Amino acid sequence: MNIREFTRGYATKRDDLAWRALTVTILGYGLSLSLAIANADVWWAVIPLTVLAGLFGIRVYMIQHDCMHRAFFVSRRMNDIAGELLSPISLSPYVATRYNHNLHHAHVGDLDHREAFEIDIMTVEEFRAATPLRKLWYRFYRSPFTLLVVGPFVLYLILRRFPRNGLKTGVWWVILHDAMVLGYLGMLYLLAGWSGVFVLLGSVYVGATFGAIIPYVVHNFEQVYWGRKPDYSYEKGALQGSSVLRFGGLFDWLTLNIAYHDLHHLNANIPCYNLKRCYEESGALLESYEIGFREAMGCYGWKLYDEAAGRMVSFAAARQSSGSMVNTPAE
Repeated sequence: MNIREFTRGYATKRDDLAWRALTVTILGYGLSLSLAIANADVWWAVIPLTVLAGLFGIRVYMIQHDCMHRAFFVSRRMNDIAGELLSPISLSPYVATRYNHNLHHAHVGDLDHREAFEIDIMTVEEFRAATPLRKLWYRFYRSPFTLLVVGPFVLYLILRRFPRNGLKTGVWWVILHDAMVLGYLGMLYLLAGWSGVFVLLGSVYVGATFGAIIPYVVHNFEQVYWGRKPDYSYEKGALQGSSVLRFGGLFDWLTLNIAYHDLHHLNANIPCYNLKRCYEESGALLESYEIGFREAMGCYGWKLYDEAAGRMVSFAAARQSSGSMVNTPAE
């Protein structure tokens, strides 16, 4: 039995597990956000409660993410209903985001289809041949300041109000989503005034920033695979173009096991509540690249993909000749 065949045994959906995960998530999010708003004038209470609401917001997005793959509930229709209803909290229009995310899955690790990737990446040769303005923009874009401090907030609050491929997937779905977001903000304003809105924005900032670490690190480690056809294959892109984050059990619970990302890319039909068990029981069938928290922070030093060496390198490496690269994440 190969790993692809093995994963099929874990792709069974269970509504009882799905409803349990959804109930715990919505209750945790609603309670932490309500308590944060109620204690908005007490700084030592509102800060941790806002952070907690942001972390539960990540769980909300992860459930929506499973719904995008129709892998959370048994019913395809129930997945779509839940995914749409959760969109005001996740700030992600369901239909367009589902389309874009499935493109990402279809072309993971494919250098010829980087338009489907969630984070812009250039090869060493492309960077060397780029104009000074393009190089400057790419350096700014790949900086930790952009990727962690401002980028996630801009993405969820601004860019996803009319996302990429929104015209293709249906303008009215985007309008419906944005109307739901405005309704959510309006409801908070009516119930709690500006303090309610600001607490929500604070939770969004926390969730977006912490959540942005996941897609970056799982696809931007030093040994990540990128290839071109005919050598490229989907299975290689899924298993070697994705890593496993070993940040502990609490992280797995908060992110609904998305850390086991190579298996998720290999078989997106595995529900989040089965994913960790599939990983733990895969044995010798699976050779994952595991990343701890310390190495994850070092991943922000890798900026460019070196096709000749088959690995990520720093900007310093791009300034050297192809045969004498010193691969240190110093920048």
